Amino acid sequence: MITVRKLKLTIVGDEETRNQQYKLIRDEQYQQYRALNLCMSLLSTYNILNNWNSGAENKLNSQIEKLNKKVEKNKNDLKKDNLKENRIKKINESIQTLTKEKEKLQQEYLSSSEYRSDIDKKVKEMYIDDLYTVVQSQVNFKSKDMMSLVTQRAKKDFTTALKNGMAKGERSLTNYKRDFPLMTRGERWLKFEYDEDSDDIYINWLHGIRFKVVLGYKKNENSIELRHTLHKVINKEYKICDSSMQFDRNNNLILNLTLDIPLNIKNEHIEGRTLGVDLGIKYPAYVCLSDDTYKRKSIGCAEDFIKFREQIRARRYRLQKQLSMVKGGKGRNKKLQALDRIKDKERNFVKTYNHMISKNVVEFAKNHKCESINLEKLTKYGFPNMILSKWSYYELQNMIEYKAEREGISVKYVDPAYTSQTCSKCGHVDKENRTSQEKFKCIECGFELNADHNAAINIARSNNYVK
Repeated sequence: MITVRKLKLTIVGDEETRNQQYKLIRDEQYQQYRALNLCMSLLSTYNILNNWNSGAENKLNSQIEKLNKKVEKNKNDLKKDNLKENRIKKINESIQTLTKEKEKLQQEYLSSSEYRSDIDKKVKEMYIDDLYTVVQSQVNFKSKDMMSLVTQRAKKDFTTALKNGMAKGERSLTNYKRDFPLMTRGERWLKFEYDEDSDDIYINWLHGIRFKVVLGYKKNENSIELRHTLHKVINKEYKICDSSMQFDRNNNLILNLTLDIPLNIKNEHIEGRTLGVDLGIKYPAYVCLSDDTYKRKSIGCAEDFIKFREQIRARRYRLQKQLSMVKGGKGRNKKLQALDRIKDKERNFVKTYNHMISKNVVEFAKNHKCESINLEKLTKYGFPNMILSKWSYYELQNMIEYKAEREGISVKYVDPAYTSQTCSKCGHVDKENRTSQEKFKCIECGFELNADHNAAINIARSNNYVK
């Protein structure tokens, strides 16, 4: 599915650099305007000359061919048996008439060939067959690849105009205006990436130009949807097609980003197969199938995650302690900005990590043809507050939910009570079954298993759904 998203851009750099780069974009847009109209004029000229010369000859040849077919048909009729004299006479008269008409057209064809200028063939050889070189000699693009974009676009638009009745006078030749959007290649020219210190999105373009995408207020519904879309672009889930840039009425630079979004294909699932997801401490997510418990996977490592957040919190604490000794002035403002950067960096890390986990969970479910995914309905009573403060479980569940729905997999929430204390083999529930954070051993039947694996099995097989 091809769709277009409009992005407001601003060039990154000091004022002088920005002015130079904005001027470069406008200059390229002007050169493109000249090149497109030049191509369209040459294509139209060749079409007129071709119709005047070759077109007239082709029409005469077609008429001569039709007369030949009629003469041949009459000759075949004469070979038939039991023809009356009147009928034979009429056929011979028709043959004579058709032959005279044919000779007249042949003479006209020879006459036209004698005075033919062949200018249409020369125009084709000199201009049309090498339109790229002609454009290159007349305009001065900074990027040579613009030449192929221009010629491709002009040929496509001219063919469309011919099909829509330009030859019959039902529509006029395409005339490009000076503000025609500047065409740009897709993934080769538009390199999307996240900023290292914030959740801002940047685009690296040609000639060393770097754009910042202006996404607006973060809590705005449209901004959130656009951020999700661009995240898929950065992760290569959506393909960037040839796009364009233009300046709007307020002189803002707008990118018309064309995306190829894969259509949702209905998931071919195994009926009744459910993926259980245990959100834990050592492993952010441990997944297991309901009908084949040997197929499981641990995703992520909470130790690295918690270590990073603890480092961030220590830096924040030091800055806050320094701020408590500063009453006001520019120094305080700078340190407040540093606090904001640390906060954004932490938030970006958590968000990116959750995207990674949710993507792997849904891919596991899709690859094993699961009909649904079971998640625990976590509350502050389900986990200690210390754990909830170190991990964004709610955000992770939301990510799993919308990514699964996109693949045609339903997500259900189950009651998390006793999932870690219940034996997945005999069903016995006891607090003593879980001997440690990692080990599970049933005191009733002696069944031993990794504690997260056992919990994932119970979640996958649970029918105790909650809203």
